[in-house]
Amino acid sequence: MFTPIARDAASVRPTRAELHFHLLPGVDDGPRDLDESLELARLAVADGTSHVVCTPHVEVVDVATIPGRVRELAAALSAARIALQIEAGSEIRAGSPLADAELEIVAQGPRGRRWVLLEAPLEHGKIDLFHAHAHELEGRGYGLLVGHPERCAELMAAAGGLESLLRHGALLQVNASSLTGAHGPPAREAGFGLVARGIVAAVASDAHGAHRPPLLQAAVRALAARGLDGGPLIEDGPWQLLRYGIAASRDHPAA
Repeated sequence: MFTPIARDAASVRPTRAELHFHLLPGVDDGPRDLDESLELARLAVADGTSHVVCTPHVEVVDVATIPGRVRELAAALSAARIALQIEAGSEIRAGSPLADAELEIVAQGPRGRRWVLLEAPLEHGKIDLFHAHAHELEGRGYGLLVGHPERCAELMAAAGGLESLLRHGALLQVNASSLTGAHGPPAREAGFGLVARGIVAAVASDAHGAHRPPLLQAAVRALAARGLDGGPLIEDGPWQLLRYGIAASRDHPAA
């Protein structure tokens, strides 16, 4: 079970952090250009967010260019007076080869507890590749935050391997859009089920643009309607993951 760390008053964050968010312009299926990125950034701020980890799909971008792209966008945000801090990350698709230097560019958390966002596969038949890649990343000393597991029917199945991931120390990130029903009833109910079990570390928007906007506020309401408290997953969980990281798998010592 994921338990938020108690924070003292000095560590309280007044606004939210998004850990899964497609904000960079012209790299994937997120914003097509800078204007769309700025529009999406304004929506994030209006949703109560102050910090975004930019997570382009790693298989469609030269990872070495991500920090430069983030700096360029940060400058544009500042020029447009949009109060949003951003940093480099990525959404790793199972099977995407990454060199050690590339993993370090997109990893989050402090030294010794670095972690990466690994996408639960949306295509049927990729679950074995997903688990193999998860095992490889753990073996290289990285903790895992599994993105939108509720959208992967194979992973959510009884023999899908989710429990094994959790035993090895992986944490889960559920999409706000799943909780609001954007991905259909199965994903919605699976998302609520994971939250109810207390095994979700963070909720994130996985926003892509005005057509897939930030939804943290809406997710809080959706969780409350089910009698679930979204605060720890939206207010606390993301900041704690950025500050304290995730331990590498107990089966694989860090390199």
